[in-house]
Amino acid sequence: MNHWTQLTLTRRGGSEDGAAAVEFALISSILFVTLFAILQYGLYFNDSLNVRQGVREAARMGVVKSFPACGSTSSDWDTLRCNTKKQIGALTGDAVIAVNAPQGWERGKPLVVCAMVASSTSTGILPMPNSGVVISKVEMSIEKNGAPSGAKGYDTPPS
Repeated sequence: MNHWTQLTLTRRGGSEDGAAAVEFALISSILFVTLFAILQYGLYFNDSLNVRQGVREAARMGVVKSFPACGSTSSDWDTLRCNTKKQIGALTGDAVIAVNAPQGWERGKPLVVCAMVASSTSTGILPMPNSGVVISKVEMSIEKNGAPSGAKGYDTPPS
């Protein structure tokens, strides 16, 4: 076998230059989609847990009329909604809060606290539970008489 034949055989069968780069290019797309899916679902479920816990804590503060001042709110209803937002601490979107005493403020009547967080981190690649919207509602019995000050109000829900 002459020198040129040996050189040609070596080039055709033995070279693996660039194989690792091609393999990485093929695998990285799956890897990155999986990584973003883990992050997106993790943030969604974190907000889901925080909304449930925050609404429950806010309702508890409301029925005993024991909630701290919150920003520059003017009424007890606004302060309760503000504290609910703080309790929730949403990461993926703004919290929309509704607080209501549908049967009037009287001991034993219900206080209803509702919250909604629409996730704004959705990439559109992955389907999210409930289209990325987390909703929670808690109803507790009022324990202290004396209606909260100010007029009831609600946050404006996103379109």
